[in-house]
Amino acid sequence: MIHGGPGDIGGMRPVAERLGKTFGVMEPIQSQYTTIALVMELRRQLGLHIKEPITLIGHSWGAWLSLLVASCYPFLVERVVLVGCPPLEEIYAGHIHERRMKRLSKEEQERFIWYMKHMAAITAEGWEDLRQLMIKADHYAQKPNASSYTQMDGKMYERVWPEAIEMRRNGNLMRYIQSVACPIHIIHGDYDPHPLEGIINPLDSLCIPYRLQILQKCGHAPFDEIFAEERFYQILEQILRS
Repeated sequence: MIHGGPGDIGGMRPVAERLGKTFGVMEPIQSQYTTIALVMELRRQLGLHIKEPITLIGHSWGAWLSLLVASCYPFLVERVVLVGCPPLEEIYAGHIHERRMKRLSKEEQERFIWYMKHMAAITAEGWEDLRQLMIKADHYAQKPNASSYTQMDGKMYERVWPEAIEMRRNGNLMRYIQSVACPIHIIHGDYDPHPLEGIINPLDSLCIPYRLQILQKCGHAPFDEIFAEERFYQILEQILRS
């Protein structure tokens, strides 16, 4: 389970706990502050704990990190599952902000934009306010108390995400993805502000095969959604048993 963010520590905890009842599971904690260091860290973590190729289930930024590791270390990865994956090419990135802003009031928009620009400076009260804004902007019907298990590292977000965005802008992200040899599965909510076409169109343009599951009444984090949670786990279990 590869958490998002960057810096959303513990973000995949509910998925790890649910699947851990049936499958062997680990949720590596990301602790480095550059993209390449995070790739190398995950490679070390996997090397210490696995004896055969495994499935990487990555949420949001974690989907990108999973693809990068699968590209750089193919012998470690049996398949990747992209959950709420951000767009893979820059041309689609602007749609995320547009969709989020439409779901917020003008005053909420101003607070949201400030938080996104000052992640490392957010207070405890600010994190709770941002969490509520994200619920409104990113989710269709979030479960009560969802995301209360996470601990956000704002410094990691401010350092790593600009690097990741630059990789997308200059085409390096897709160059890595083009060399991914294992199966790619995509699980995406129909209400996720991250446009699905930003994932499948770049893959289609390079003839990269994938399997797609679209969840109805579902936002950015299916495991936190009232209407989509059970279907999400059904799909994951089917993938893991295949």
